[in-house]
Amino acid sequence: MTSRVPDAVYAILEDRRRHSGAATSLSQMVSDVLALYVDRPDLAVELMEWEQQR
Repeated sequence: MTSRVPDAVYAILEDRRRHSGAATSLSQMVSDVLALYVDRPDLAVELMEWEQQR
């Protein structure tokens, strides 16, 4: 799957990846966030919970 992410959103995701201490790549972090979002924590490889920051 390929997705176009606005530069501002990419910057936020990359910052959160760096500070997560878990995800080794942005792609893996986004995959884990999506799995957690659809209530499939069993498919999340590195993130165990999704912290929604507002």
